[in-house]
Amino acid sequence: MTDQQITDRAITNGKSATNKSDHKGKPREWKEMADDPLSEGFDAHQAEYVIGRTQVGFSTLETGQLFSRSKSGKTLYVKLNDGRAVCLDTRQAIEVSPQKRKTWPIWIVTNFNSTTASKADF
Repeated sequence: MTDQQITDRAITNGKSATNKSDHKGKPREWKEMADDPLSEGFDAHQAEYVIGRTQVGFSTLETGQLFSRSKSGKTLYVKLNDGRAVCLDTRQAIEVSPQKRKTWPIWIVTNFNSTTASKADF
């Protein structure tokens, strides 16, 4: 290359500004959730709680809010952020894919009284 070609070439930090193909990262792969193994036939929590009668979408929950994946309310989950929640019984985290966040039906815990618990649930 001649000196003129070198000075005409746009560079930033020693790399060409026009070559963007090196900057692509690995796309996130979402694992689909398995059916809740504790949704049926599990002992109730020690504390008293009530779940709502109608389903709502996962995206409507606030961070830190309690919910159940099943209508029976046998297992409780707490929302950690927009894409994750954790089960209070098994301490297993679940991931909710962006496609499923708006349509995934869950039941919100509307009333939770932990003072009635005789021992810690988790």
